[in-house]
Formats: sequence, C-alpha cells, structure tokens
Amino acid sequence: MSDTIWHLAGGRADHGPYRPVTALIEQQRGRTPDRPAVTYRGTTETTLTYAEFDALANGLAAELAEAGVRAGDVVPVVLGNSLELPLCMVALMKLGAAFTLCDPAWPEERLRAVLVHPAPRLVLTATAAVVEHGAHVVAAHRIRPRGRGPDVPAPGADAVAYGVFTSGSTGAPKCALNLHRGLTNRLRFMTRWFAATGDEVVLQNSRHTFDSAIWQLLWPLTTGGRTIVPEQGEFLDLERTVEIIHRYRVTVTDFVPAILGMLLALLEAEPAEVAKVASLRHLVVGGEEIIPHAVHRLRELVPGLEITNGYGPSETAIGMVFHRISGEEGDRIPLGRPIDNCYAVVADDTLTPLPAGRTGEILVGGDCMGAGYLDDPERTGQVFVPNPYPQIPGSRLYRTGDLGWFDEAGLLRFTGRRDRQAKVDGVRIELAEVETAAEGCAGVIQAKALTVRRGGRNKLVVAAAAEEGTAPAALRAHLTSVLPRIHLPQHCFVLESLPLTDNGKVDLEALRRIVAEKLEAGVRSAARDGDPPAERVADIVRGVLGLPDFGVDDDFLARGGDSLSALGATIAVRDALGVPVAVSDLYTHRTPAALVVAVLRRTAQDGDDEQEESALMERDALPPEDLAHAAARAAGAAAVLPPRTVLVTGATGFVGSRAVHRLLDGTPARVVCLVRARGDAQARSRMVAALRAQGLWEESLGQRLDARAGDLALPRFGWPARRWERYAAECDAVLHAGALVNFLLGYRDHRAANVTGTAHALRFALAGRPKPLHHVSTLGTLDRHALHAGAPLGEDTDPRRVTVPVSGYSRSKLVAEKLLLRARELGAPVTVYRLGEIMPAADNGVPNPRALTHLLLSAIHEAGVRPAVPMRTDYTPVDETAARLAAGLAEGPTGADYHVFRTESVDLADGGLSPGGAADGGAPPLPPREFMAALAAAAEADERSASALLHAVLTSLPATGADGTPDFAGLFVDNPRLFTRAGCAALDERHGLRDGPLDKAFAAYRATLTG
Repeated sequence: MSDTIWHLAGGRADHGPYRPVTALIEQQRGRTPDRPAVTYRGTTETTLTYAEFDALANGLAAELAEAGVRAGDVVPVVLGNSLELPLCMVALMKLGAAFTLCDPAWPEERLRAVLVHPAPRLVLTATAAVVEHGAHVVAAHRIRPRGRGPDVPAPGADAVAYGVFTSGSTGAPKCALNLHRGLTNRLRFMTRWFAATGDEVVLQNSRHTFDSAIWQLLWPLTTGGRTIVPEQGEFLDLERTVEIIHRYRVTVTDFVPAILGMLLALLEAEPAEVAKVASLRHLVVGGEEIIPHAVHRLRELVPGLEITNGYGPSETAIGMVFHRISGEEGDRIPLGRPIDNCYAVVADDTLTPLPAGRTGEILVGGDCMGAGYLDDPERTGQVFVPNPYPQIPGSRLYRTGDLGWFDEAGLLRFTGRRDRQAKVDGVRIELAEVETAAEGCAGVIQAKALTVRRGGRNKLVVAAAAEEGTAPAALRAHLTSVLPRIHLPQHCFVLESLPLTDNGKVDLEALRRIVAEKLEAGVRSAARDGDPPAERVADIVRGVLGLPDFGVDDDFLARGGDSLSALGATIAVRDALGVPVAVSDLYTHRTPAALVVAVLRRTAQDGDDEQEESALMERDALPPEDLAHAAARAAGAAAVLPPRTVLVTGATGFVGSRAVHRLLDGTPARVVCLVRARGDAQARSRMVAALRAQGLWEESLGQRLDARAGDLALPRFGWPARRWERYAAECDAVLHAGALVNFLLGYRDHRAANVTGTAHALRFALAGRPKPLHHVSTLGTLDRHALHAGAPLGEDTDPRRVTVPVSGYSRSKLVAEKLLLRARELGAPVTVYRLGEIMPAADNGVPNPRALTHLLLSAIHEAGVRPAVPMRTDYTPVDETAARLAAGLAEGPTGADYHVFRTESVDLADGGLSPGGAADGGAPPLPPREFMAALAAAAEADERSASALLHAVLTSLPATGADGTPDFAGLFVDNPRLFTRAGCAALDERHGLRDGPLDKAFAAYRATLTG
C-alpha cells in the first residue's frame, strides 16, 4: 500500500525512553519541590506544592495497597472536582493500577451499571453513601504523607493507565481503556507543542469524567506548571470561569465548542471581560466539530492567543491529531496532523487507503492505541481491527466511525460521522456541512442539524443556540444564501441554548426531543369556516410549514416556503376558499393578507392576460440598443482557445456543478462561478457544498475555483463596476447555465432570471474584449412545435418560427434563445445547447431532487406501484452533458446549436428504473385512475411524502387523460422521437466522447432511490 501523505499521515517519530507519567511527576518534585503544583478552589482555597502533592500520592498509594489494590486492577474513582481527584489518579498509577473516572452525581442506575460489572476490588469515593459495597473513602487531610513511593515495579508501557466511559448520561456505558504508552506520549508531545517552560498555569475546564480533564490535571505536573481545579460545576459557569482565569493568570486550558461559543458571546456582550482572559496563551478546542467563526473571533479579541484544534476519540489516549489555527483557514478548519508517534489513514470499507480529496473513514494507530473496552471483547473486536499497514507500528487500528479526507498539504479534514450522514428526499447530506453554514449566521453561537422522521419521511432540521434577538427567519435567509437548495432544512429553530451532556457536548437525543415537541406544536389546527379568509390561509400555511406562529402578514418565502410547499399550500387554499389559486400567485403575493386581496379581486380576463403576455415576450426577444451595438462590434473577434478562464453562471445547479467539475478536473482552466450568496466567502462555501453534494469535491480543485457572489437578475450581476470590468477582461468564455426552473410558475415569474439574466450574461460576454457565450437551453423550447412537425426537428430549427410552448419556464428559455439568435446575427459569438432530460450519472447516481422525473420515480418507489402508461423520454446522464459543454467551450464561437440528449428512448416507469429493476419487472403497473388512488392513499398517510407531492402536482395539471385523469403519456416528451442531433454527434466525434452503458446509470440511480 502507498505511504504517501494522501493515504497515510504519521506524526513526528519521537523514540525517547519511555517513562510513566508518575516518574515524570516525581522527577519534577525533585526539581521544584516548593513550587505550587495543584490549587483547588473549594469552599476554601487549598494549594499543594510538588513535594506535598507527591508525598500525599505516595501515602494514598500505600493506603490503597493495604486495602488490596494490585497492579492491573481497574479502580473506579467516584469523586467530583477536588484535591483528592488528581491524588487518586496518581496514587493508582504508582501501584500499576488503572483509574476510571465516575461522577457521584450520575443517576443511580448508571452508577450501578459501571460499578457492578465487572465488580471492582474497591471504589474510591468521598463518602461511603455513594456506593453500596467496596467503598474506600479518600480525604486528603487524613492521608499520611510518605517520602517514598510504593515498592512495586513501575507500570510498563503496555499496562492500562485509565478508563473513560464514552456514552452519555443514559444508555449502556462502555469504558475505553488506555495505556501508559499513549498517556505518556500525549503529555510529552504537549510539552513540545506548547514549548513548555514550567510557568504554565492550566485550568481544568472540562468535566472531570471527560478525558481531556486528564491532561489538564496531569500534564502541568510533568513540566513544573500549576493545575487549577475549580469547584464542581464551575466549567459551565462562564462568569466564574473568566474570574478564575483572571485571578490565577491561567495560560492554558481547554473548551468544548459549545462552551467556547458561549464564552465568545459573553466577551462580545461584556467587552470589559476581555481583559480578564488576556493571560491565556494556549487554548485547545476539542470534543466536537469546531466552530470556525468563534475561534477566529476569539483570536482577534485576545492578541497572542494560540488556539489548537484537537481531535481524537477517547479510545486513543485523549487526542492524537492537532492543528494550530493561523486565521487563514476560513470556515473550514482542518483537524490537522497526527501528533508524535501516531498515525491516521483514510480508507474505504475494505480498509483500502484513499487518495487526497477522497472521503472515507478515519482510522488511527500508533502509540495512541488503547486496549479496547473493559470486559467487552465483542465491542472491542468491532472497532479495534487488525492493522493491514506495514507503515504503522502495532498490531491493531481503531476505526473511529468519523469520515474525513486528506487535503493537498497532508492535513486531515473532518466531514462528519458515518452515523451522521442523513438522507433526505433521496439525497445524502452531511449534517456537519449544514451546521458549519448555520454557524456562519450573525448571532448564532452553535448549531446542530438532525433529521426527524415524521409520517414516513425524513425532515432536515437545524437548531441553533443564538444571541437574543436572532430570528429563525434570519437563520433561514442566511442558509438560503450559502447552501444548495437540496441542503436547506425544512425547519429552523433558534434556542437560548442547546442541551448539553455532562461532558459539555451537545446532547443530541435531548435536542431531538425538543425539536419533536416544537414540530408537534406546529401541526396545523382545524380552521373554522367562519374565520376571515386571510386567517384561514395563514392557518393552512402554518400546517404546511410547521410554524405555529405564522400570521396573516408573514412572508411565505421568507419563512421557509419553497415551490413544493407552495404547491401544497395553494391546493389547500383553493379548496378552502373555492377560488382558483396558482403557485405564482403565492410567489407574487407572499403574505396571506395580500394573497386573499389579489385572488378575490381577480376578474375573468384570462384572454386579455394571454395577449398581454405574448406582447411582452415579443418585446423581450429584441436585444436592447446597447446589446445590439455591442454585438455588432464583436463581429469577427478572435477567441482565446482553449479558454484559460471561464465564467459559469448557475454553477451550483445540477448541470452547472457538473460542468464546473468537468472544467476543473479535465482542463487547466480557472473557473469563476457566479453564485447567489451574501458574500464571496459564502459563495465559495455554497459552491463547495454543491460539488460535495454530488460527490465531486476534491481539495485539489480549489486552487482554480473562484466563486463570487452575484445575481443574474441584477445589472452587472450586482457587482461593483470595477469587479465587472476586471472579470470581463480576465475571462475568455462564458458558460451560461443559470436559470430559474419551476414548471409551476409562469413566464413573468421566470422572466427576471431567464430572460433579463441572459441579457446580462451576454452583456458581460461582450464587455471589453468580446468572449464567446455558451448558452444552456432546453429542448422544451421546441417540443410543442415538434409534436406536430411531421418529422424530427434538426438543430438548425429557427426558434422564431416555432409554436410557443406551454410552460412558463420553456417560454422564458424560448425568448432568451430568440434574443441570442438576433444578437448572433449581428455578430455576437453565441453557441446554444438544447438539453434533453438530464438524469443521474453512473458514477454516483445522485439525482436532481427538484426534477419532476425524480419526484415521479421517488413516488413510484414509495407507493410500490407505477402507472400502466408509457412515459417515454431520453435518459441523458448529467456527466455526459457536462462533457459536451466542456467540448463546445474548447471550440470557441462556432455559432452552432446543439441538441444534447441520448438517442435511446426510455420509459421512466418501466422495470429498468423502478424499484427492483428490469430483473423482476419493477413495481406492478396500475391503470391511471388506480395509480392516482394509490398516490392519494399515500398522501393521506403523509402529506409531505413524495407520493403526496406528486399527487398534488398531477391534480393541479389539466385533466386531459381518460376519465378525467392526468395525461401520463404526455407528462414527458419523447425527445429521441422528436429531434435529431447531427451537430452534437459531430462534436462527440471531434472530441472522442462516447456514451456509457445506460444500465450502469440506471443501477446507480436505483441505489439512490432505494438506499
């Protein structure tokens, strides 16, 4: 196996002589006997010097030996924060025994579980009342000091030093045992990492049962430093924590991210408190995913503070990957590199190492390896596996269950847990990505994403602890600006604080209960017929969005509405009010009050409306004067081939992100991505998230990715003039894939993005040095005309002489084509690509979750039946489409129109795509009326299911089929029967492009639908 840093990372080799931690403490006692070693802040402050501490530890060791403790014993220490806590730890290690840290405040059932099986020889505690049997009461003032340690051999490197219970305060606890080798290695590394001088003052700022408390209590005693032990519970009392840091001039401590976020909120709310933490020089953040904006801001507030991101499971000696934060990481802080004598590898399920940028499970090994779980060989064998890598010392590796990858610099990066990958509407989502995005919202301290199962459907939820005044709508607006639509949560909750476990981590089970209660409260109440219409509409929307506080003047889109929820809402409003309501009405009149006024005032002027829209479309198809002049000036301009820099609009979309990846992965071009976002950093985050959602992101691609916030519908994309001019000069070509795609909305709704946006894209292409514009369109502009043409339409079909399509989306794309055709006749370098039915690729099967095809196939899978009506179209994999776009860009301004589609005709509902595949014929077919009844039944069981959404879509369409049912046969267009693609075939030939087998694409997509 390869040992490159892409596959395997190892820390610095430090093979100094092994010495147990107790020997390091004894050595320090000899050097600095009178220096303060441990200070405990109890009801009265007590400080022990090194000589006093070691003498008491020796005395306690002798006392425990007389009580029967022997080398190899595992002894529970049921104590809170106290002087006795580190004394027990050191005394047991001097005897070669191991300590396990327990909390006397744990529930009785949990204490019984950790103390009874296996039965310990004795239990160290402050009072015999805590345990039923074997209690040995420890009190510092009763211990007889001794100058010499116990007369027993020093523990060997492979002896067990301590155990940590890794479950929360409920559930079956498991005790991870760690070795002296790992503990010594970790503490010795920290001495080097922090360049220890002996002046360190370390605050124990983790719950004493959390493994990071072990280094906070013991490491300073190996350097000549001082340990500050706070009164029990103080680590969650931030005001008191700040006072302790100030009083003792604390230089080093540890925070879990949740508490660090709260600390930052306190410091920003009370600027005077900042001076009280100015003594801090080193901070370790670990235990959970780090909150980037919190650590960056804290470094700004406390000059000279170094913050280290620490990573490592409790099974591997506290932590074994470190990264010192420089401030240049942005919102993606790496885990870092393994510490001395430790190793990390990213591998697939077969333990085959993966190259840079590929995500897999993180496995660790080396001196940090623990001994497994106390008295639990089955669990131990599941995660402590044989080591197949000769480059890593030791016989076993630990499978962390964490997912990550190595970047080009050899830094390990975290992407989530194997058990924290969620699947929502057929799309896999990394919850950590959503959390990072939420934590970038102003006012948010920490966020957690989770899925909840309601009515047979997963719903994505974000809950955030935030500063007072932070509204859920603001969080949703922020997420909308930085995440792809498929990653947007259905619900956003803002809480005063997130529930925490006793270790200071977020208690996900408690949070799940809180979320469930809030969702239950948001269920729509039964509206009364006598209520005012606006209140009845608001009541409907409350149920659709799950927002109990949604009022008559609330904005539907601002509160989280989207096209699918709009569909359900308008159908319900139509039924409740008895008047026709369209999705476009809700998009135009976004509050219940405004919607009711607009609908009730509507008059029967449909014919006049159609004539007015036709006139508008004709005007929009004519290039404005400035574009006409610019197009004429561009005639004959030479293009840079191949393009060195390409501007891509619609870069986060299903096709756009694939095209971006094709350009970055298959050409040396720099790619500038226009992304709707609130700033460039968020634009890049959203672009990376879009690539990752399709399994395409690799860190190596980032060097040539330039994401910029902008809006197609705004003049100059909303950019300042200087930026517009700069990129107009730098770019060599424009790939215009940006568009609003919503078959439920009309032409006017699509006009700003698809027509005006196309004009702006052309304006950019013609600004400064003329650049070719490659425009992504759809065969839908021609399909209505093709149905009655008598022969397949070629790529030279004039869009100005075709029948106007029905849907608002296709109409807007037709008008854009007419605009570009006229500009091309004047001299503008324009190429048009009319796409067929773009579908998941064979490499990963990731779908476009907003496509009608995906909604249909998801519903078929969910309901287990399919309509017994052919629904034929092409199946054109998205990766093959991106390859054609990249090939066209390499050829420059040919002035061609390409029909991009697969020539095979596919029935979307037959055995090839429906569950089970062709081998068993897939889902059984039903006549249209029975299929609709099956969808209605599924909708009754879960109004947010794919079946319910498809039923709502189909019932909103004209009932043109037999017996008043939808026309399933006309739901999709059989593009292979209606169009030819000679020009595209020639493009394929010139660039050696070949179509892959469709059965592989089918199989990958089926796996997504059924996974």
